[in-house]
Amino acid sequence: MKRLLAGMAIAVASAAGPALAFDPAMVAQLLATKNCLGCDLEGADLAGAELEGAFIPDVKLAGANLSGANMLRAYLLFGQLMGTNLTGADLTDTNLETVNMTEAVFTNAVLVEASLINSTASRANFDGADMTGANLSRLNVRGGSLRGADLTGTTLTNASLGGADLTGAILRNAIVKRAAISGANFTDADLTGATVTGTNLASAILCRTILPDGTVGNAGCP
Repeated sequence: MKRLLAGMAIAVASAAGPALAFDPAMVAQLLATKNCLGCDLEGADLAGAELEGAFIPDVKLAGANLSGANMLRAYLLFGQLMGTNLTGADLTDTNLETVNMTEAVFTNAVLVEASLINSTASRANFDGADMTGANLSRLNVRGGSLRGADLTGTTLTNASLGGADLTGAILRNAIVKRAAISGANFTDADLTGATVTGTNLASAILCRTILPDGTVGNAGCP
């Protein structure tokens, strides 16, 4: 088994060529033990990796490919995921607190009950992601895209969503307290039953938006 994992690490390194940024030994360690504190895995190809319950705080995964990876209940506190590809990854109940995920791609990823508290996800892509029950308090997702994302029951206390695209997003029963949403696009979004306090809804685009009380807003429609 160890030889197989080492072989995988070497194969990844060979594919990366001379501009290798990550340490192949750390890739092998991660795959074998799911425990890699502060590991340098920048640019590594970990598509489809089995990382359920992985303990990888302060991990460096900028530019890495984790599409389709199983990261259920993983721990990535203080991680660096700038530009990381997490398309279709399972991040259910994963700790992504105080993580830099600027321009990361979470398209169609599962982040049910994940914690993104105090993280930076500016210009990140969460299109079609299932974020049901996730804690997004103090998350900075300015300029990000959450088109069609399911944010049912999420907590968005003090979140920054300025200029974000939430077209068609579902925010039923979400908690939106003191959130900054200036210029955010909620066209065709559903906020039925959401608790919105200390947040200026009028500063956002509310075109065909179902508001918390069930009425439909038409502000900012072209």
